[in-house]
Amino acid sequence: MSAETEDVKRVLAICFRTGASQTADDVERILSFDMGWMDTETAHNAIKALIFSGWIKDDGGLLSPNCDIRGIKAPLGWQPRPSRLTDPVVNGVAKPVEKEVETPKIPVVKKPGTVSSSKLDPRARMEKRLAKFISKQSGIELEEINRRAERKVKALRYCTMWLALCLISREQDLEMGPIIDSFASS
Repeated sequence: MSAETEDVKRVLAICFRTGASQTADDVERILSFDMGWMDTETAHNAIKALIFSGWIKDDGGLLSPNCDIRGIKAPLGWQPRPSRLTDPVVNGVAKPVEKEVETPKIPVVKKPGTVSSSKLDPRARMEKRLAKFISKQSGIELEEINRRAERKVKALRYCTMWLALCLISREQDLEMGPIIDSFASS
């Protein structure tokens, strides 16, 4: 096995160590944040390149390795060369395609009484109150506070609305003590 192929297989073994399929965002997070091998943009490009070269299968947004990664181990402290992931060798040995068994699709009926996750998170219930507090204390209109918070959520991806509001309050040099206390008390 060549060094390039070995690097790719080691990366796949680490990314898919649980054996479950992952979303592109999950693999990107593993490559950039968990392992610290590259920034998110390089990780995104590496995933695209690995799909294109046949190392990763994309089944409707769920990614899985397209080669056998059982028994592949990476030595302690090993790191891949990012260039081997962004410009990988073509996978010449793909996994044999497993026959898919048709499963009957059963429609899922949502119960009208289900509680959304935002209702369960006490911080999410306080978003409107926090936005009004920041607006009042900083002198910025409520719509502008909400617009800034939504931009932060989009930019940071894994940021919740209440955290974006906390970041805005910090930017406005507001005291964080009362805000933190209000989260702790609920």
